[in-house]
Amino acid sequence: MDSVDEIKSRLDVVDIIGEYLPLKPAGSGSFKTNCPFHQEKTPSFFVNRPRQSWHCFGCNIGGDIITFIEKIEGMEFIEALELLAQKAGVPMPQFDKKTMGVKKHLQEVNEYICKLLRHNLTSSEEAKTAREYVEKRGIDDITADLWKIGYAPQDWNELSQKIKSQGYNASDLIQAGIANAKEHGDGIYFRFRGRLMFPINDAFGHVIGFTGRIMGDEKVAKYINTPETSLYKKSNVLYGLDKAKAEIKMQDLAIIVEGNMDALTSHQFGVQNVVASSGTALTVEQLSLLKRFTKNLAFAFDRDAAGLTATLRGLDLARQMDFSIRMISYDANIAKDPDELIRKNIEYWKDAIRNARPLMDWIYGLAFEQNSSSTPEGKKKIAQFVLNECRHIQHPVERDAWLNRLAKDLDVSVDALRASFKIANKQANSINKFSHQKPQNTQNPVKKPLEQDDNTKQLEERWLSTLICNENLFVPVEFEWTNPPHAKLYKLLLQRYNSRIKNNITDIEPLSSDDQEITKLINYLSIYADKEFESQAKEDLKRELAISQQRLIQQYASRRMQQLEQQMRQAERLGDTEQIKQLLEQISKLNS
Repeated sequence: MDSVDEIKSRLDVVDIIGEYLPLKPAGSGSFKTNCPFHQEKTPSFFVNRPRQSWHCFGCNIGGDIITFIEKIEGMEFIEALELLAQKAGVPMPQFDKKTMGVKKHLQEVNEYICKLLRHNLTSSEEAKTAREYVEKRGIDDITADLWKIGYAPQDWNELSQKIKSQGYNASDLIQAGIANAKEHGDGIYFRFRGRLMFPINDAFGHVIGFTGRIMGDEKVAKYINTPETSLYKKSNVLYGLDKAKAEIKMQDLAIIVEGNMDALTSHQFGVQNVVASSGTALTVEQLSLLKRFTKNLAFAFDRDAAGLTATLRGLDLARQMDFSIRMISYDANIAKDPDELIRKNIEYWKDAIRNARPLMDWIYGLAFEQNSSSTPEGKKKIAQFVLNECRHIQHPVERDAWLNRLAKDLDVSVDALRASFKIANKQANSINKFSHQKPQNTQNPVKKPLEQDDNTKQLEERWLSTLICNENLFVPVEFEWTNPPHAKLYKLLLQRYNSRIKNNITDIEPLSSDDQEITKLINYLSIYADKEFESQAKEDLKRELAISQQRLIQQYASRRMQQLEQQMRQAERLGDTEQIKQLLEQISKLNS
């Protein structure tokens, strides 16, 4: 038992939290009260004695005795641990980085590397070219300091000694994505060499990775990023969100640009509600992050073939998640990207934002920009592109106005366009014949994606939590788990089921000391079970299990169909007949 575990073992979470809040019994070993972290009239804050954990179902936060003290007292981990050590009558342990957990430890590794690289840029002789590049790009000292821009040397020997002196080892650097193990022989090699370094922060400002731009004319990738790590998941990160989120909330608008320099430059010149997608299509995770702060988005993306594909994919997701979308345009003869536009004149950028066009207006203009309206083939492509977007317009009067405008601008009959629209709509409707739902018609909005971040997660939690009450109800199931810890717990339960082990589910322990997901999940599920199923009979629990299971199976089928719908829309835009054929085959199989 390490020092932290000893402190926790000598204290009781109910006693400690009871010093701050009035607790009332609520189930088998649980207590409840009003949450101290948000305003509420009905108690949603639960404390569970058997699992020594707490959770609020109102603001969806929870943890152990240490995390409660951190939050209620506004303390850092070490400060909270010191307070609890005094209460437990245990000497404060010598601080060990491992007590912070793997992710916190890796954050610390990244933070230290970031400081070294920042100092290296400002002081080393080798970084002279990088400093000149920063100056040439117009990045001032305040901005470079705020965004912690650094330089990775060709030779890391000197920095390696400093890293070792802090107690960090090769394994730390590999796990943080700073270095790789050598393919032959022992040792490591550093991923970033001779590069200008841009730290990547999470939404809370923790350094979780880096982007490195090569300095010089070497025939290597211009930019490289930290690989996927336990901290850095590219699909979960928006560059600059930690610095932009307050302004996004204040302005009730998030401006999304493609390149990191676009975001950085915009912030430097005073427009600070800007984040970068780092050149990739927006993901559900990124859009969910933004939705915490606003439902209004303005996009400023490149319009080349690759950029357009990514933009349209992100727009589809954003529209399905009920964002209000506008598109930022500017004269390509003036600047090739927002960074260049801003440096020429910040007012150009502000005007472009003020004049951002509604999505349909932008789509319409883009169709004519990219195709010739003077040839039959060009007219066909324009019509296909615009009519596909018209399907997403709710109001028939608005949709008819676009059809009339398109007929006039293409010099074709509106009847021909309506016929084409019916064909496109019929093909789209054929996708939606599943789950006993009516085919989608043009008077309905695009069907929202299932709230899998919430709905499906809650259904999975409900299914698993019934087993907390009675593990004998467990039966193997066939649906796709959307939450990795849920999938991991199910796998362990399945192994126990197959081996005839009948211990209680709460006896399951994590697979390793670095993997605390299972323990945290079971802690949460224990509290959830007390909240939802207190004193329910076995037959009631069995019915709950069956209902949750059936809904999960249906939602899996619906999610898969939505993915196919999105891919079909993309294939229609690009005129990819082979892809359309393959998708229709998959849709047919799912409907069968």
